[in-house]
Amino acid sequence: MRNYFLLILVLSVYLSSCKRPDQTDRSYTPEEYLKLGMPDYDTVWNLENYETAFYVLKTLKYGKPYTLPVKDSERSGLLFSRMVNIENLSFLEDDSLPLYQKAQTIKWYFDLYGGLMIVYTEIQMERQYYIRELVDIDVFGVRMAQKMLDLGNEINESDDPEDVDMQSDFPMIQKMYLNLLNAVFAKQQHTSQYPEQTLELLSDSLSNSVRRNMHWLDEDASALIKQAMQAVIDSTSSRKIINNYKELIETL
Repeated sequence: MRNYFLLILVLSVYLSSCKRPDQTDRSYTPEEYLKLGMPDYDTVWNLENYETAFYVLKTLKYGKPYTLPVKDSERSGLLFSRMVNIENLSFLEDDSLPLYQKAQTIKWYFDLYGGLMIVYTEIQMERQYYIRELVDIDVFGVRMAQKMLDLGNEINESDDPEDVDMQSDFPMIQKMYLNLLNAVFAKQQHTSQYPEQTLELLSDSLSNSVRRNMHWLDEDASALIKQAMQAVIDSTSSRKIINNYKELIETL
């Protein structure tokens, strides 16, 4: 995927602080974003909408970097929520679309996760301004990866020749999912750099995802996930995360 290697770079280098360095909400109103060309937050976004949004976001990032939409903002919170809303993948529920076409489309959508991470990450800064947004983007990425796995399972059960041709890609999707999972687990080890609430939000998302997929995890994959969770347990003081991951380790 086009953004995969750049995404891994972003995942490995960004640091964050417990609070936004400046709590002032400098984001715009929906009307101001619309004037810049941003799609309406009140509609489901397709790929064309995301392409338009990225043009606006990149322009703001390099011109006015603190004016990106932010989570829970009275001004821009609804727009940010639209950007990471899994409802934007509702085309997967369209029975009129063949599975292979959905598979070809969702690959482009997964690139959006990498694109959002890049837009909201300041690689040369020691303290990230958009830490809460980056956490929500990670959750969005994990949920999107699950959608890809679910679609892959449907394709594996299909006898359609177009689908059969794509079945050999499923191990790559599983590997992508595991790489993403381990990268997000690794972020939780930076306990002094994240608010505990955001770490627990990630914990809920990751735990649900692991439980949903443990039936296909082989011994090596399970061992890597256990190791990643144990590293988080050793570095956090959150009882919720510790108990959650200890239970998962025993289950795997």
